Amino acid sequence: MILEFAKRCEKNMLFSTVITLILGIILAYSPEGSIKVITGIIALMFLLIGILQLVDYIKQSKLEKMMSLSLILGILLTAVGVYLFINLESLANFITTLIGIAILIKSLFKLQYAFNIRDISDKWFYNLIVGIAGIVIGIILLVNPFSSAKLFLRIIGIIFILGSIIELVETFMVLKTIEDHEAIELPFEEKKKEVKDEK
Repeated sequence: MILEFAKRCEKNMLFSTVITLILGIILAYSPEGSIKVITGIIALMFLLIGILQLVDYIKQSKLEKMMSLSLILGILLTAVGVYLFINLESLANFITTLIGIAILIKSLFKLQYAFNIRDISDKWFYNLIVGIAGIVIGIILLVNPFSSAKLFLRIIGIIFILGSIIELVETFMVLKTIEDHEAIELPFEEKKKEVKDEK
């Protein structure tokens, strides 16, 4: 019973691992296409929510319309959805730019901290190196956000692929172990049944 349950769990895990592996291959092989698909899905969500808000506004009574924000929300969300559909790279650029700004600000603080502790700690040099490296990364993200987003997705894809391969190997090993245990238990169960029948 326990072995059957474990086997079923491992087979379910195998399915999810294969899906993750496929996703990793797609991200690593075509990050640009992946960005456009992801942006397209988000754009579609904005459009649908915006249209639903507009429909909700139309259905409202005059009194409800006086207090409702559905019209404004509907127009804004629909406009964002249309904009994202027209500019499929814009969301990736926006998110990467925000990440770049965040890294740049944090790295500048790190740089200042390194100079602040220069006279009281011999570890200031490490903070200086980390700060400079962060500033360089932040500038790269700001200067070329779309290429950075593609590289980021490609790295995620490679991590997914490596992780999935490790999980597949582990799953097959566990399934093999379960099958070996079943092969040992089967004759034992048959022997118990024979003894029971004799009684």
